[in-house]
Amino acid sequence: MRGSITAAAAAAILLAACGGGGGDGGSPAPAPSPSAAGLYTGKTDNNRQTSVLVLDDGRVYSLYSVAGVPSTIAGGVIGSGTSSNGTISNGTGLDYNLEGQGVNAVTFSGTYSAKASLNATIVYSNGSKTVFNGAFDSSYNTTPTQAAVTGTFKGSAATNLGSDTNVTITADANGSISGTGTGCAFTGSIKPHASGNVYDVTLNFGGGSCAYPNTAATGVALLSGSTLHAELQTPAKAGVLFLGTKQ
Repeated sequence: MRGSITAAAAAAILLAACGGGGGDGGSPAPAPSPSAAGLYTGKTDNNRQTSVLVLDDGRVYSLYSVAGVPSTIAGGVIGSGTSSNGTISNGTGLDYNLEGQGVNAVTFSGTYSAKASLNATIVYSNGSKTVFNGAFDSSYNTTPTQAAVTGTFKGSAATNLGSDTNVTITADANGSISGTGTGCAFTGSIKPHASGNVYDVTLNFGGGSCAYPNTAATGVALLSGSTLHAELQTPAKAGVLFLGTKQ
């Protein structure tokens, strides 16, 4: 994928995790250690502005800016990991870069303080590393609503065909989506996630000249003011990035 998407804010490495606990012999079970679930904002050591979303179910979604240019998105990471007792481990994913570097495998690990801070090291398949440091963003505690994402969003998307700056997505009051862009028409759904200020998104692409003909892509979206940014993945791990403004 090549090109870039411009927005009021950009995002970077997002690490997801889960935690648990147990007991034995009839003793009360200890409380599960809190996971890293939440939204964190900060920068990487190579000066990429970041917003960090950690989901409750182990999935990872991210966007990151051009170095030194926080208003321009340069790519995203989608993956999964685990977190418990302040440690992030077993993180794996794919980096979908829009600066000409294509798709690259990554691993990550680090530390966190639940709903306070997150620090992680991301290692790329070529051996290069990036360090992320972020603080919890309280907007994650806002309850998502169907009404907030009902309407039409216009903006840009990136797929394996490159960038399309004329994408339209319309969601009705039931969360059903219709839209055009990335070479075709598509349908789908957008619904509030079970926890956190997050929306679950599915897009079903048509045939013909679509980037991913007759294929579904699933992922998440975040709404910041009137700006919706979403990251999705097909079953074959192809990525879809969208950034649009409510009309």
